[in-house]
Amino acid sequence: MKRVAHKTAPHRLSVAGIIGLICLAWMVSVAEADEGWAWRVVQRSVQAGHEVPHQGYRDVVTFRQGHKVTGFRQKIWQGGEGRRRVVIIEPPDQRGRIEVCDGQTRWEYYPRTHKVIISNVLGGDQPGPAEMLPRPGPSARLHANYLGDGRIAGRLAHIVELTTLAGRPVYKLWVDREKFVRLKVQRFSPSGEITYSAYFSTITYDPEFSPDLFSFTIPKNCHTIDVPLALPRMDLEQAQLQAGFPAILPQYVPDGYELERNRVAVARREEQPVLWLSFSNGVERFSLFQGRKWLGMVAGKQRPAKCWVAGSFCFVLVGSLPAEEVQKIKKSMQR
Repeated sequence: MKRVAHKTAPHRLSVAGIIGLICLAWMVSVAEADEGWAWRVVQRSVQAGHEVPHQGYRDVVTFRQGHKVTGFRQKIWQGGEGRRRVVIIEPPDQRGRIEVCDGQTRWEYYPRTHKVIISNVLGGDQPGPAEMLPRPGPSARLHANYLGDGRIAGRLAHIVELTTLAGRPVYKLWVDREKFVRLKVQRFSPSGEITYSAYFSTITYDPEFSPDLFSFTIPKNCHTIDVPLALPRMDLEQAQLQAGFPAILPQYVPDGYELERNRVAVARREEQPVLWLSFSNGVERFSLFQGRKWLGMVAGKQRPAKCWVAGSFCFVLVGSLPAEEVQKIKKSMQR
């Protein structure tokens, strides 16, 4: 009897080990499938935001250290082929601000200052919808986690959280289950606090648009600012040769962000070359400009600029990073 037990024990362990390996493989495959589906939801939401016609009211709130800083309500009309109209209706001091895009040109109208900013939709540092698609896979800088279902503005939604590779939350998205439009978006600071929230309170699909909804007539005596077309992009080494000086790179960038070494441009400011560096986490970008003289650059709407001098160069950072992250970048370049 003892000899039989001695022979069968390894067999029992082997079966248990096989079952354990099967369970582990199943768990890994389920996790990979969930992340793959989460990335597909994110990708489809990028495309749907530009191509699926809809209209509705959206509330936007920004926070600092857990406290509300600003808030406003928009009415949004989104047509196909990137056509869009956004009007701020609250608060009173922001009422009447308009953004209109006909798919090729964007107008941003500020009634209080009687100013219009005109730009090409492919200009500046904003990529087109296809280029904005996140790239999942081994080289991805973010994880996508599928959290299940929710409901926003009366619509069922997929909930997806994007985190750094270390697990820190960066974005949380509520994506319409049927249309794949982003119904709600949250952004988080490195400490895990919400810094931005935008959500639809009402939304309808396939609305009828008036023929002139996505066109804009500049008011009389209005000051206009034309944003230059996109500059040619090149690799970092080529850009440094063209600018005539080396790029000073920050020793610190927010978790998940990397320098896009093949998307560097050389701009000119007061006849002086300026390096234009882009950093991305796979979903959003911020820009860092470097020049020998004070750049005096002005940021566009909702893209606050931070300027500083380090050594013989001045820098301008443009993007929607939290203030504490900007300070860390700045400090890392002044050592």
